[in-house]
Amino acid sequence: MKQFFISSLFFFAAQMAVFAQNIEFQYQGKPVENGAVSIEAAIDFFGDLSCETNPAEAPETGLMLVSKDGSTISGTAHLQIMEHTFRAKSLQWCMGGACSPMNDVTELNKNISGTKIQTQFDAYTIRQVGHLLAKLDVNVGGEELSIYIEFLNGESSGIEKLIADKGRADVYDLSGRPVMLNADAIERQQLKRGVYIVKDSRSARKIIIK
Repeated sequence: MKQFFISSLFFFAAQMAVFAQNIEFQYQGKPVENGAVSIEAAIDFFGDLSCETNPAEAPETGLMLVSKDGSTISGTAHLQIMEHTFRAKSLQWCMGGACSPMNDVTELNKNISGTKIQTQFDAYTIRQVGHLLAKLDVNVGGEELSIYIEFLNGESSGIEKLIADKGRADVYDLSGRPVMLNADAIERQQLKRGVYIVKDSRSARKIIIK
């Protein structure tokens, strides 16, 4: 019994160490958990429907990657468009340097550096009802962080299902208590609203079910 108790404490401490992160995403000045940054389409300067993570009139209030202690962030970022149904005429991603068009690609990588990095992703001239869902991953000194960016024009993406990765995993609550063991993606979609730690053979991560 004593050995099991010590092992349990070690496992819980290891999980907390995974999430003792020095970087975080912020949106409108508030920390963003591993979930969706949802933005509704709005009329832009040219009279077209658009979605922007960092509106031109106040870019600092948009999506930012920041260092909690003010140190320099240096690493890589990966953006993947997972769904796109509203047929925006122009997509672009700006982070850590020059902007890159994304109309003809679904994935891009960038090198990033700075203490506070503007994370700009834009969809211009939205042509129909629909949505766009993208996943953004960053790696800074081996520390990994992921969020979803969700653009909406009258239609939701159903992000809860997309967050549940394929393969089997164990699910714990934030106190370290098991909720599901060896659960597949379909079983994990039955989770109630809340915050969970999902651990598989590759990693441990925190997810939010809304």
